[in-house]
Amino acid sequence: MNVETFRQSIVHRRGWTLIELLTTVAILVVSSYVLIPYATSGDSSSGQSATRMVVTEILAAQMDAVATQGFRRIHFFEDGSGWCVEKLDSDQLADSFDFGTADFVDDAIESQGQGQQSITRFTEDDRFSSITISKVQFDGNNLNVIFDPTGGIIVSDGSPSTGGSIELRSGKYQWKIQLAPLTGKVTVIDLGGGA
Repeated sequence: MNVETFRQSIVHRRGWTLIELLTTVAILVVSSYVLIPYATSGDSSSGQSATRMVVTEILAAQMDAVATQGFRRIHFFEDGSGWCVEKLDSDQLADSFDFGTADFVDDAIESQGQGQQSITRFTEDDRFSSITISKVQFDGNNLNVIFDPTGGIIVSDGSPSTGGSIELRSGKYQWKIQLAPLTGKVTVIDLGGGA
């Protein structure tokens, strides 16, 4: 085959061969079977969003404690519906959580300058109707995590915390958010649950 014949054969090619088309379609079909279940799972998406929201609140409370040189307590509601963040003085650390008297932090994340208090309930937001906090364990079975002015986590007597975790569930999916002892470093573990 000379150069001129080769050039003419390239110029006259106007489409795809049947094998090329079938291979492309097969790849797309296999990809859709793998990707679509994960992309369309409402429980998985809302669970991931809720997990990000909890992590953001934890980090915001920790940074707020450092910035204001104060104490911040995150209290997770017993019914698993959400949490709140409150300001504490050093003499209030041992006080039990009381929703009626709590001095809530302004929610810098969600309120967008509207002075909204940092209280989050999944039951009040349709996006998170399938979300529950299934387990909260800090220093035993404590439902609270307290940040001190250095950003570390402490227990109610002011001594260093042994850390703990929160588990979120959305349908059959589950995530665990761990806080390391002393530092409060946040780690998220996907516990799975999907097909």
